[in-house]
Amino acid sequence: MRIALYTLVTAVVLLVAAPDAAAQPAGGVIAGIVVDAATGEPLPGAAVRLRELERGKATDLDGRFRFEAVPARATTLAVRFLGYLPLEQRVQVAPGEIVHVTLALEASALDLPGLVVTGTTRERGVAETYQPTAVLAGRELQRALAPSLAETLQDVPGLHAAYNGPAASQPTIRGMGGDRVLILEDGQRTGDLATTAADHAVSLDPLSAERIEVVRGPAGLLYGSNALGGVINVWRGDVPRARPDRLGGTVTSTAESVNRSAGGQLTLSAPAGPLAVRVEAGGRRAGDTRTPAGTLPSSDLATVSAAAGASLVGGWGFAGAAYRFFDTTYGVPGTFNGETIPGAHEGGVEIAMRRHVLRFEAAHLAGFGPIETLEADGHLTRYLHDEIEDHSGGEPHYGARFAQTSADLALTARHSHALGAFTTEGALGLSGFGRDLSVRGGYTGTRAATEAGGAAFVYEEFGRAPLRFQLGARYDLRRIAPTDGRPIRLRDREVPVRARTFGAASASAALLLDARPGWTLGLSVARAFRSPAPEELYSDGPHLADYSFNVGNPDLDPEIGHGADLFVRVTRPRLSFDVAAFVNRIDGYIYYRPTGELDYRERRFPVFQATGDDALFLGFEGRAQAEVLPRLVLDAAAGYVRATRSGDPLPAIPPLSGRVEARYEVGPLSAALGWSAAARQHRVPAAVPSPLDPDVLIRPERPTDGYGLLHASLGLRFERLGAVHTLALHAHNLTDAEWRDHLSRIKEVAPQPGRNLRLTSRAAF
Repeated sequence: MRIALYTLVTAVVLLVAAPDAAAQPAGGVIAGIVVDAATGEPLPGAAVRLRELERGKATDLDGRFRFEAVPARATTLAVRFLGYLPLEQRVQVAPGEIVHVTLALEASALDLPGLVVTGTTRERGVAETYQPTAVLAGRELQRALAPSLAETLQDVPGLHAAYNGPAASQPTIRGMGGDRVLILEDGQRTGDLATTAADHAVSLDPLSAERIEVVRGPAGLLYGSNALGGVINVWRGDVPRARPDRLGGTVTSTAESVNRSAGGQLTLSAPAGPLAVRVEAGGRRAGDTRTPAGTLPSSDLATVSAAAGASLVGGWGFAGAAYRFFDTTYGVPGTFNGETIPGAHEGGVEIAMRRHVLRFEAAHLAGFGPIETLEADGHLTRYLHDEIEDHSGGEPHYGARFAQTSADLALTARHSHALGAFTTEGALGLSGFGRDLSVRGGYTGTRAATEAGGAAFVYEEFGRAPLRFQLGARYDLRRIAPTDGRPIRLRDREVPVRARTFGAASASAALLLDARPGWTLGLSVARAFRSPAPEELYSDGPHLADYSFNVGNPDLDPEIGHGADLFVRVTRPRLSFDVAAFVNRIDGYIYYRPTGELDYRERRFPVFQATGDDALFLGFEGRAQAEVLPRLVLDAAAGYVRATRSGDPLPAIPPLSGRVEARYEVGPLSAALGWSAAARQHRVPAAVPSPLDPDVLIRPERPTDGYGLLHASLGLRFERLGAVHTLALHAHNLTDAEWRDHLSRIKEVAPQPGRNLRLTSRAAF
């Protein structure tokens, strides 16, 4: 916590010491219109951004936009609009000047990604990023919206859902999940326990997301450890960064047939004197999920969320705060058609979780000295999590109760310079964090612990067209201390428990080559690390969702990953192509190794010991879109990962999978027909002796058959009553095929969901 407090003090001092708004030269105004390049018709609802200032707004019904108090310097206008190629234009602003611009967009039927900030030091297009990156926004996001983040992202190449029911579904990237995938909300950690067990849900609903960004591969340079697999960032903008001209917002609603669910979200933004204000409220309710073989009990959910934020915005930058509340109750399946899922709690488990987040963000964007921008942000999170096994006697019986308080603080200074055609830009950063986890209940193996740490990083980009380079380095220090010092029992011996301190360096190097207009080649290499989680160090008890009795290892070393990505990107008016090949070697990869024993408490659960071993991941992922006929687009994606440990396949690795879709658009209407498939996964860990009979071999994981699913969708976009309306109807698994996903925790007993119709509507005003 001390490092976090030092970071906060430093941030406040530097921001206060920075020149105030009165000392800055008067800003200018950028006023413009976005039009169709062919017809000259205005385009309402287009997203316009000032990239360096991270300010944005949508065009009004006349296609117009206006930015006030723009610092006197060159800035980049970036515009994205559904059905058109993205466009960027440099604009020079002088003090007191009004600059008028017209941005003419070329029509394109391709789904092209928007701006991205995750894994970079500023907003930029996906083609400019130094790692394989995907962005889900606009129509693509609306089609994909689902009750969980993992299900929403399951069609993104390289991503899969580790399924334990509709709510307890977690995203994996390139075969890595849990603590190796860093999930962020507005660039900051969620502060929940989603990564610690398979029955823990991610504590956010994607329904109100503006966009979701995914960085595949080691991405810990800017965000610290726990990002060996990648980063997922859900952007909402709880703390406003720009003052809107008028009241605006969105109304989103969704309904699904497979679980009789319904949900809605209202978001409003408005000016209030010198302040920008944003409020949000929503909820979702779903019943048990239907499968082709019957209904899956204990798979329902109910969620409520709300947020409010305000910022003081000026030509110098902004400073604001926000509060977010999230509350959900959901079921974890235990039986299906009268058969108990192996190791699960009969009848399932009900989980109630609640998260409170207080967020602070401030930025001086007008620049001073060599510093272009100075930003400080942080959050304080209180997370509560109850696992209810039954309600006998009218009272809930808690198997486990978790309470966690966490805080993160960060200070980042950015710069950019141009020496003729040679440019350089980069960032320096400091961060600190603290975490206090308490555990109660009669049926948990997780121990209470505290964590604290800090980090410093430097990130630099430089080059001259067509070649650009990136270099970066980071050092993290983390201390984990258990509050329960009892030794861990392992077989016939007791292992002492002690506090651990981990320190490690991360580094990255990358290059981008613009081989020709619209064609980019990239290569990146990185060294990343992950310190063991408290659960891996100090667990000593049953984990119902893992169907196991997990024993930690207080002597574990951190995981050290060395990875490389080679990728090609193409963005042309009628063709979009993005493919990457990767290799990632992880020294000390932590997994739970079966010991061949049953737990000493009830002689019911197989015992698994946290162990470190070297692992190798390699594979590819890619997506291609082509407009083969006017307004007819073929869209295909595929991915594969092969992971081994000491010559033996790792568990829970997805098989070769992909999808293909044909989309057609005519005016405001769109239609699509698609097919998704996965090959048979036969690469599973070798059999181990049974804890009951050493002469009998049992498989920790069984092979899974392949499958193919048919999908379709319809879309409609129109303007009415001063708002832009978008409707999307998506039909998943049209033939109601019975299928099993290899990453499903319940696949041996229950199949995946059956035919599902999902209707989503969004009105932006």
